[in-house]
Amino acid sequence: MHLQPTRSFFFIHAKLCTLRRLIMIDRFLGMFQTLPAKGIARAASALGSLWYALDRRHRELAQSNIRLALGVPEKEARRIARENIIHLTRVFLETARLPQINADNYRDFVEIEGIEHLRKSLELGRGAFTLSGHFGNWEWMAYCQPFVLPVRFNIVARPLKPPELNDMVRRLRERSGNRIIDKKNAATPILRALKRNEMVGVLLDQNANNETGVYAPFFGGVVPTHRATALLAIKTGAPVHPVFNWRMESGKYRTEVHPAIELPTEGPLAERVYQATALFNSSLEQQIRRFPSQWYWIHRRFRDYIPNPHAVHQDNAPA
Repeated sequence: MHLQPTRSFFFIHAKLCTLRRLIMIDRFLGMFQTLPAKGIARAASALGSLWYALDRRHRELAQSNIRLALGVPEKEARRIARENIIHLTRVFLETARLPQINADNYRDFVEIEGIEHLRKSLELGRGAFTLSGHFGNWEWMAYCQPFVLPVRFNIVARPLKPPELNDMVRRLRERSGNRIIDKKNAATPILRALKRNEMVGVLLDQNANNETGVYAPFFGGVVPTHRATALLAIKTGAPVHPVFNWRMESGKYRTEVHPAIELPTEGPLAERVYQATALFNSSLEQQIRRFPSQWYWIHRRFRDYIPNPHAVHQDNAPA
């Protein structure tokens, strides 16, 4: 009698394959845990160059995004795209060193400037948002936050797939004392965190849809941008601080905490949300222009880009 594989068989097989891949990733990153910055830089240069050469889809996406946003010639777009993919490779390899970072040695990895701005905002008792993007090494920046300021740092993040990978990354991110808030249905946990006078970190450089976003200025046009941060900040009075980091020539990262953005206080709520979101995008754009090779250009951020910022009303996406 011929037995047909059952649904349980395929489920178990898929789980075993996922587990095998996770073990391979863990072992691969383990090779870089003890490498100094120069060693990781050399490995990232080799692996990133290979990625750039073989991955046509992401290579062309990065080049297209760079040409559109920065208006540079093709040759310059290729140069920035190649440097960017090497940079992203390095960020991935540097993840292996997260467990080594602690309250005693974090200054060997990250320099932080402007933390007094956050301290001053937290004295108001309304919590605070930190606003950033997938820039520099955003994982190191968030991981070191509890060592700098002894206030719970809540990170709003989209769950990764498969769930086993998400669990592994979540444990790593929370190792330093941070707390992850699932991006889906995040409003209530965010409000509770702010009420406890905690910090909430958001990365505002991912595409939004018609339900969650507002078309706001970005690189000479408008793009759909998540409006939840602006809405919650306006309603709660929680200050919003742009926080960015970038890699220096030494291999260390420098993190800058900026003063709180002055949010609009007059006019209809939708108009104020739009204005605040535009200010958020402006802060990110300024940082990208400073260090163009250290942003996440391989994301389809400009998929719904409209060159003319006056083409749509700020409250609505185009039909």
